[in-house]
Amino acid sequence: MKLRHLFTSILLIGLISISFAQKSNELLCKVLDFETKDPVSFATVRFDGVQNGVIADEDGEFRLPLEYKSSIRTIIVSSIGFETQNISVGILKENIINTIYLKPKVEALSAVVLTGKVNSDANIKNLSAKTIIKNAIGRIPTNYPSSPHSYISYYRDYQLINNNYYNLNEAILESFDAGFNTNKYAFKDNATALYSYSLNKEFYQDALLLNSVYGKSKTISGNNTAKLGTDIQNELEILNIHNPIRNFNKSSFSFIYVFRDDFVNNHLFKLLSVKYIEDVPLYEIQFVTREDSNMRYMGAGKIYISKSKYAIHRLEYSVFLNKNFRSTRSQDNPFGNLTKKPKNTLFEVTVEYKSVGDKMFLNYMTFNNFFVIKEPNPFKVEDFDFNPNDKCFYITFNKPVDKETIKRKSNFKLRYQDKKLIVTDILLSDEKTVKIEVVDWSAGHSKDVNTVVSTDFSYKLKKIKDTYGTLINKESRLMGYQFRELFTQEVFESKALEDNLIYVNKTLPLSATRVNSSNLNIDKYWVNSPLKKTKGTR
Repeated sequence: MKLRHLFTSILLIGLISISFAQKSNELLCKVLDFETKDPVSFATVRFDGVQNGVIADEDGEFRLPLEYKSSIRTIIVSSIGFETQNISVGILKENIINTIYLKPKVEALSAVVLTGKVNSDANIKNLSAKTIIKNAIGRIPTNYPSSPHSYISYYRDYQLINNNYYNLNEAILESFDAGFNTNKYAFKDNATALYSYSLNKEFYQDALLLNSVYGKSKTISGNNTAKLGTDIQNELEILNIHNPIRNFNKSSFSFIYVFRDDFVNNHLFKLLSVKYIEDVPLYEIQFVTREDSNMRYMGAGKIYISKSKYAIHRLEYSVFLNKNFRSTRSQDNPFGNLTKKPKNTLFEVTVEYKSVGDKMFLNYMTFNNFFVIKEPNPFKVEDFDFNPNDKCFYITFNKPVDKETIKRKSNFKLRYQDKKLIVTDILLSDEKTVKIEVVDWSAGHSKDVNTVVSTDFSYKLKKIKDTYGTLINKESRLMGYQFRELFTQEVFESKALEDNLIYVNKTLPLSATRVNSSNLNIDKYWVNSPLKKTKGTR
């Protein structure tokens, strides 16, 4: 220890008056389910009369440039399973979060219970779902573009630990695609140009967590059967290879494998309902991998297919440990309990396409995988200081402190010589430093504050955690999720690779690529950063 001297609410849109720091040139919005008040994840926001738009994130949140308040009269907000809403940008308020409510739009089907009997009505219904999917996969070459096109997108990757964002990298990029008849990774004309790329320093940064990003050797679980399975170090390409719709005739990931050849054979299907996207009816089909007692892992998800064109609008897929799910399924109910996210999920993929003209184009992709990293530098105290000027104690830690764990005064025990000090207040001086105020620093002793020595004081701490959730002085492993996400802002239906751009090296991280200075009006696209530092409740 050392001494330290210190010197409106309308029908479907509500405006919630929450004070929130924001840039002066942005409007903040959040999309919620009108009935449940849950976030509507990845809602699409289009601008009436303008080609580009934006996608809300998993929490239903998005930003709009303030200039659209005057230049664009209406935004069109849509999502699968909800009524589309047109909202005047003019009513959106600055300096608060504007909450937009969408009403569900679902056509219920009669309940389907699989009995395993060959001639049962349930199995006929099950075969119907399978037929729908077979038709959809067979029509991929027709429903999706085979000619060159491109899309400009907002891209981000980050790690998520205890609902905190870390190492948030963001980019505006243009992906050129020569068509679904080409290999997305191997064909030279399938390339990406960066128009902006940077680390967002408003969020936590931690070099240790970067070890969770790259490499074939990084095990997703404690078993060697679950790895990323690629030497590619490019974050965007790792995301791209987990798109089974675009790579329908190539190998993608576990249980889907080659989507065209293996998906139907490896899964059981159940038709749940008909949902709508902008008045287009979609079959909602649930699926789960076929039972195998030797399977350590299994997969489950949903697929949404249009009734008219059999176009796949969205595919959701999760892979998780079989042991946690096996007890919930039976011969009569092979789908078990899939109403909640399975525990010990290894990775999740969601891909959505939207109709532009007569073809389906990428709307967004999100992929996240679970990771474990051994903590080489446990959470601990770096310094314990007494300030004679303000007669307060300062404890400095080696990592940011979870402010919720310092609220209890009983977690801090301070003594002057052999006398207990009474703590009156505890607060964060900065993210790593705790300031502690006491009733009487000398516990009733008549002592000159300038004559005290370090050995006069002692302390004990308990239940203090860092922002990872790690308990003080405990060796631990960091567990979290690595996210890679891409949200389309504008589609160019007919656009080939350009000669005057610098393109991303697909084998190297995005940070190794130079950003383009393009004649493109990049100001019409923007970085849609998360609205808060944590994904927890405000």
